[in-house]
Amino acid sequence: MALMPQKTSKQKWVDKLTLFRISFSPVQRIALSRVILCFLVVTPVIIFLLPIDFFDQGTSLCLSQLLFDSECYACGLTRGCKHLLHLDVENAFAYNMGSFLALPLVSFLWLKWFISEWRLYRSLRHRI
Repeated sequence: MALMPQKTSKQKWVDKLTLFRISFSPVQRIALSRVILCFLVVTPVIIFLLPIDFFDQGTSLCLSQLLFDSECYACGLTRGCKHLLHLDVENAFAYNMGSFLALPLVSFLWLKWFISEWRLYRSLRHRI
């Protein structure tokens, strides 16, 4: 009786992840791409069209504030980015200085995701 070689931990994780892999037909993948592209276009437009003080009211959802009653480094980041989107630099700086780094970074990653999804959509569309 031959012994099976032992799997490495990486191979075990790959096997676990393949259990959740969903395969789509080309038509289903095109439909999914359309939904993702709509999400990537509509979400920033909705966020921009919200009033500038939309996130300023209400209770904080930060776990650091709720549990320990202290601010973390990300407290005010959403409000700061929202004010920065509307070019309210003074309030954005007051809420969180990190918004000057976070907003361009998130915008870049969002655009990169959009471009990769658009290229995939175009390549799939031309195959069918």
